[in-house]
Amino acid sequence: MNTEESHSNDNNTGNGSDGLPDAIMLRDGRSSWIWLVPLLAAILVGWIGYRAWHLRGTVISIHLDEGYDLRAGDDVRFRGIAVGTIRSIVLNKELEGIEIKAALHSNASGLARAGSRFWVVRPQLDVTGVAGLETIVGPRYLAVIPGDGPPSDRFVGLNEPPFVESIEPGDLEITLATSRRGSLRAGAPVLYRQVQVGTILSVGLASDSASVEARVRIHKPYVRLIRSETRFWNAGGIDATFGIRGMSIQTESIESLLAGGVGLATPPFAGEVVHNGHRFSLSEKAEEEWLSWEPAIPIGSSLLPAGATMPTPMRAVIGWKEGRWLKSDRSRQGWVLQTKSGLLGPADLFAPGESAGEDAVLLEVAGQSIALQGDHQEYVGGLAVLPERISNNVWPSADRRNATEPEDCLVFADPATKPMPLAASRLTKVEGKWQIDSALGLDEMWHGAPVIARKDGTLVGLMLIEDESAVVAMLSSEKVTSEAEQTPNED
Repeated sequence: MNTEESHSNDNNTGNGSDGLPDAIMLRDGRSSWIWLVPLLAAILVGWIGYRAWHLRGTVISIHLDEGYDLRAGDDVRFRGIAVGTIRSIVLNKELEGIEIKAALHSNASGLARAGSRFWVVRPQLDVTGVAGLETIVGPRYLAVIPGDGPPSDRFVGLNEPPFVESIEPGDLEITLATSRRGSLRAGAPVLYRQVQVGTILSVGLASDSASVEARVRIHKPYVRLIRSETRFWNAGGIDATFGIRGMSIQTESIESLLAGGVGLATPPFAGEVVHNGHRFSLSEKAEEEWLSWEPAIPIGSSLLPAGATMPTPMRAVIGWKEGRWLKSDRSRQGWVLQTKSGLLGPADLFAPGESAGEDAVLLEVAGQSIALQGDHQEYVGGLAVLPERISNNVWPSADRRNATEPEDCLVFADPATKPMPLAASRLTKVEGKWQIDSALGLDEMWHGAPVIARKDGTLVGLMLIEDESAVVAMLSSEKVTSEAEQTPNED
């Protein structure tokens, strides 16, 4: 090979001055995603750590005087379901109690608030009954009632279950003073006409030891029964009287006989409503006059605003005969409400079926019979007004209104039972009525029941059961709520 060829080859191969080939840097057109691997790993680790922290729940400490055979792994329960787990139980440093560490589930962290009360559910037997039977064969557990204070992680548990599990805003707390304790005990009932309206919270000596004081809580619906002239007496035990005809024994109730309790009576001219902390004297027994008092004091519901009145619907039955030759008895039942215009109720309670005969049609309300005539009813939207006065307990005209959109309500039927809450989410506005969700499974027992708005305690309609479905028939300002169109009979 000649010199020129060698020189030409050197140029073609890109040899450097030292005779070695020069490196040629070429840029790859493809992007590299390898750097995403550590980023994704970091995100995954962070997510796993967050899930582990989130699932650990809220850890709280609870001090108790006694452990009552609680063990790590036992439940913390609210409303009958497990909302947490006990992690550890140890003696405190002073050996004066135990310290419990419990983890609440993430969806139950709202229970960790100041004012929450914890206690051990265990088998208990006393004169009022038994409690905690499920813990005889199963493990014991911590029960909790939530407070309404700020978040907290330290609590002092109760040695005994609370006598009043829920303290509602509007409850009334008063003090009863007596010369001796007698059968008074914490947890005993406060009775009005043998219906429990409150609970004794505590019993003990007064600060000057001159008397015994009982702290009493009256439940919100019955607060207006307690007036300045209300009388209280010890309703526990029995009153035995011996005579020629034998022995007479009187007691307020079996419950008060066993557990003690307090009875109360309010005169017709009852005085002013009292406030928290008011003091009353507790008598040894009731005077005969007290038992005859019959004041007309409306009571309310804890689900309604303060001062709202509960309706008192009356059971109504319409009866008629069907058939021309072979007649059969037919009837329909429902609820009616006394208004100034008359009886407000479902229209089908004031008129018989289409196949009714020519015999008299009777409506029975509160022990009275009314012969129905065809021209005595007003029909508006499935409701009617019959111009009759049966009761003096008249629903106030000012406490009625037209509701446009569905809202939270209460339905009142049997006055002796609690009202049924009716959430706005269960209602659908259809052709001037509120269709009620069929999942509630309402039956004919609710036909004609008054529907009261929870926000202001006003009457907005009546419940009607129509063809196996339930609706709220709204009041009409033109006729049903008019007070001037009809004048009811006063007899």
